[in-house]
Amino acid sequence: MMTHTHWLTLLAVGLAASGLAGCSSSLSGHQVKDALKQAQSSKKTSGKTAKDESIIKAAQELNADGKYKKSNQKLSTINLTDLNKKGFGALKTEFFSLQKSNDKFLLKKNQGKTTGTSGTTSQASGGTTTTTPTTNHSFDGYSKYTGDYYFYNDDDGDRQQETLTIHGDGTVVQNNNDGSAFHGTATIKNSSATGVLSYDVTTGTNDTKTIDANVEIDVTWSNGEHEAYYGYTSYDDDIVLTDGNSYDGDLVNEVWMQ
Repeated sequence: MMTHTHWLTLLAVGLAASGLAGCSSSLSGHQVKDALKQAQSSKKTSGKTAKDESIIKAAQELNADGKYKKSNQKLSTINLTDLNKKGFGALKTEFFSLQKSNDKFLLKKNQGKTTGTSGTTSQASGGTTTTTPTTNHSFDGYSKYTGDYYFYNDDDGDRQQETLTIHGDGTVVQNNNDGSAFHGTATIKNSSATGVLSYDVTTGTNDTKTIDANVEIDVTWSNGEHEAYYGYTSYDDDIVLTDGNSYDGDLVNEVWMQ
C-alpha cells in the first residue's frame, strides 16, 4: 500500500513538472515572437534610414554643385512622416538645414530676376562688367501688409499651411505644420479686382463671401512657382489675404489673417 501511494505521489509531481514546463515553453514562445517582431521593425527602420541617408547625400552633392532646385527635388522624395520617428533625428536636422540652404540661394536668384539690377558699370582692360543689385522697395507705403499672418482654415488637418510672414524688403516665408518652410520674394501693387472669393473672417466660420481687393501681392517662390494674393481690410479692421481660389468644393484655397 505504501509503495502504491509513493508511486502516485511521484506521478503527481511528474505531471506538475510537465505542466510547468509547458507553461515555460509557451511563455518562451511569446518572447521569441516579440523579439522577432522587434528585430523585423528594427531592420525595416534601418532600411528606411539607409535609403533616406543616400537621398540626403545626393542632395548635398547637388547643393555643392550649385544645383539648388534639383537638390530640393531630391529632398522632396523623402517622406517627412519618417523623419518624425525615433532614430531619424539627425536626418531630420540635416534635411531642414539643407533645404534652408537651397532656398536661400534660390531666393537670391529670384530676387535678382524680380527686382532687376542697377549701379555703375565699369570696364577694365579685361572687359569685366560689375553690377550692384537693387533692393525691393515695392512695399514702401504698404507697410500695413507686411508682418505675420496665420492660416485661417488651420482646423483642417489636411492643410499644411501654418503661418506666413512678409518682410518689408519683400521676402516671404511660409511655415508649415510639418516643420518645413517655403521661401519667396514678393511685390505689391494697387488692385481694383472685385468679386474675389474669401471667407467672412468676422464670423469665425468657413462661410464664404466675395470681396473687393485693395492690393495684389505677387509672390515668386524659390522653386519658381508664382502665386497671387488679394489684400483687403475686413469689417473688424483686420488685414486679410486671399488667393481667391476655391478648394474642396465649398472652401477657399488660401486665406491668411494678421
